[in-house]
Amino acid sequence: MEIRKISFKNKERKQIGGFLRIPNGQGPFPAVVFVHGFGGSVKEPKNIFMCEELAKNGFVSLMFDFYNKPNGISEPEIENMTITQQLRTLKCAIDFVLGLDFVDKNRLGLTGHSLGGATVLLYTPNDSRIKTLVVQSAVSEFGKTSSTRRFAEENTKKQGYIVFEKSWGLMKVNYIFYEDGLKHNIQKTAEKIKCPTLIFHGDEDESVPLIQSQELFEHLKCEKKLEIIQGADHNYRKNETLPVATKLMVDWFKNNLNK
Repeated sequence: MEIRKISFKNKERKQIGGFLRIPNGQGPFPAVVFVHGFGGSVKEPKNIFMCEELAKNGFVSLMFDFYNKPNGISEPEIENMTITQQLRTLKCAIDFVLGLDFVDKNRLGLTGHSLGGATVLLYTPNDSRIKTLVVQSAVSEFGKTSSTRRFAEENTKKQGYIVFEKSWGLMKVNYIFYEDGLKHNIQKTAEKIKCPTLIFHGDEDESVPLIQSQELFEHLKCEKKLEIIQGADHNYRKNETLPVATKLMVDWFKNNLNK
């Protein structure tokens, strides 16, 4: 496997940094674009593990940071984050990976975790280049997660922002994130997805309730599958569930991109 640091420009011409993991052997290879969650990054052990397993199994994986963080590799300020901004950046990421000569243009998959799951659900109906989708612990009702509820409960509109504690430090997020998120009907948009879609979610998720994936599954009209991972928390840290989640993802892409 080759690991290559890359960058591309978003719609606002700001630099977005990330990493490609390229399988051994001769291409062109199928590819998977990996979208991180709320405050997530290319440095998260979970995300690295999943992307490396994809590369070991013959997929080019692209993981990138939407925003700047301490020692970060992207330019956009995280405090101004919105789902709408992420959708625009995701298109640039997909354009970038499909422009690589060692990527098979007809075999592209997409996966997203948590808020990244919401992002890929909203994005996929508008891009026929996505041949299959995997959503991990996805937000499908924006205002009903542990993070987004804080915006309403703490009456933050007047203050204009909230500060969240993340593993990498304090993350300030402006109120526009909440206002923008409420404009997106994720479950309704997901009804327009046509490609095969896998949903998996832990039954001990402390951040995004399992019911969100169960309701999302009912809205999907495409070929679909829901896997509930017993003993798994939001980030698959508990009970050695990360390998279980990763195998579900890898096997799904094998079955749907290697046809």
